[in-house]
Amino acid sequence: MHQTPSTVVDQWTGPYLAVDGQPFLIVGAEVHNSSSSTLEAIASSFATIKLLGANTVLAPVAWDLFEPEEGKFNYTLIDAMIATAHEFELRLIPLWFGSWKNAASTYAPHWVKKDVMRFPRAELADGRRIEHVSPFSSEAKAADSRAFAALMQRLSDTDHEGTVLMVQVENEVGLLGASRDHSQAAQAAFEGRVPAAVIKAVSADFGIPVHQNWQENGSRTEGTWKEVFGEGDRVDEAFMAAAYASYVDAVASAGAQNHRVPLFVNAWLDADSVLDGPVPLAGGKRPGEYPSGGPVAPVAPIWDSLAPALDFLAPDMYVDDAEPVFSAFSARKGRLFIPELRADTVGIAQMFSAVGGHRALGVSPFGVDDMDPDADSSTGLKDAYYLLSAAAAIIRTNPEARMQGFVLNDETPSASFQFGETALQINTQSDWSPALPTYPAYGLVIEDGDGAFVIGRGFWVTPFAGEGAPVSFLSAAEYRLEAGELIVTRRINGDETASGTLVPFPFVGTPPMSDRAIPTKLPEAGIVRFSLYTY
Repeated sequence: MHQTPSTVVDQWTGPYLAVDGQPFLIVGAEVHNSSSSTLEAIASSFATIKLLGANTVLAPVAWDLFEPEEGKFNYTLIDAMIATAHEFELRLIPLWFGSWKNAASTYAPHWVKKDVMRFPRAELADGRRIEHVSPFSSEAKAADSRAFAALMQRLSDTDHEGTVLMVQVENEVGLLGASRDHSQAAQAAFEGRVPAAVIKAVSADFGIPVHQNWQENGSRTEGTWKEVFGEGDRVDEAFMAAAYASYVDAVASAGAQNHRVPLFVNAWLDADSVLDGPVPLAGGKRPGEYPSGGPVAPVAPIWDSLAPALDFLAPDMYVDDAEPVFSAFSARKGRLFIPELRADTVGIAQMFSAVGGHRALGVSPFGVDDMDPDADSSTGLKDAYYLLSAAAAIIRTNPEARMQGFVLNDETPSASFQFGETALQINTQSDWSPALPTYPAYGLVIEDGDGAFVIGRGFWVTPFAGEGAPVSFLSAAEYRLEAGELIVTRRINGDETASGTLVPFPFVGTPPMSDRAIPTKLPEAGIVRFSLYTY
């Protein structure tokens, strides 16, 4: 197939994408599901993303709109997405809403939905069909693969500026309502031989639940699913993971033959969700409560083994306890990308934790295109985009720099970062101000030569040295981001450092300390480079 040169190099710089030969941190925003369904919606939603300050937009490509008649592809919307993103100087990550979106087949074309014989649905144990194309349907897999290949070919033919960074294949796959598919084809597969690659993957990973099933059944190297693993919802989950991974790999491989950019799949997590409500949108404790067989940690080895066309697995973050999730997913292939998370203060804090603590290649709050960029309610997210863009500028020139992220709250109100014989202490309370802290506070510390950048909001930075050694700021420089470059705006000293003992990082909108005997102008940018010395 014809390959169009792209400014996105098909390689990585450490954990980051390489764009124009340099590491690129995705400061992303995912639009709502229907915000790329018309030309008008694309123009409006992408404009909002630009005004909010993101550098990358994630937007759906709906199979039913892309291939309304079998074999006849409509390129209008994907062409508009590329052109509009380029116009606004945004990068683009298309999200292929193919056979499944949120564990349902609502984006399949009409000709797929109406032909149940050709494209059978998954069935519950009682024989009821659900709105979910069975992953055991070879016809569905072939049709989805052809459509995705056509999409990727279109990217190859038209994306001459390298606007498209990556492509997501399907969306939150897995089965809801049951731990496995009980359709005729699925039952035949369950009674058939377990693929050798599955047994190899499960036997090699002691940390996944189904490994115990395998051991308890004699650590067999061949047999049916029941013979090798026994019974139970964890066995069902592994069975479904093998089916979805094989299906998605076929789709991804078909596309990769026409255009090579990184491909990934996102996961509806197996954890308590903050989005509990009448309609399940995230979380769940058991397979089937969350999409069984989706690319979650308990079956990630199966996905890695059976879907080699995918570059990584990505978690959709709608849980409060982010650190275990970030660690589990980044450990798989050394890459962490968050295509969906909340846009509130908790989600913003998680963005800094992911980027600073786990070297995420990108973060992307969901559904932010309905925000008013000029409203006070958007201030926190706009500021977070600004600060992360500053971090991106540092990463671009110094990707190997030691970096740490932090989130401070009631349980963890302070942190310390050691640099040689000195350290930066970060606290959410100070004798300098009686005001109660606002949680969560968040930020990054990035080592830079003989100093370190501190980027964030809601804390105070003080110098520290061990064994009571006297220590102070050798220098403190406040920066702003302009045209992608960091520029010094002030050299902070005197009153603004409390005579070399602390520097505040207030949230946007914090009033100046005019009530003090000597009024103090607080740093506003949230970006300060420190160097320390002892004396």
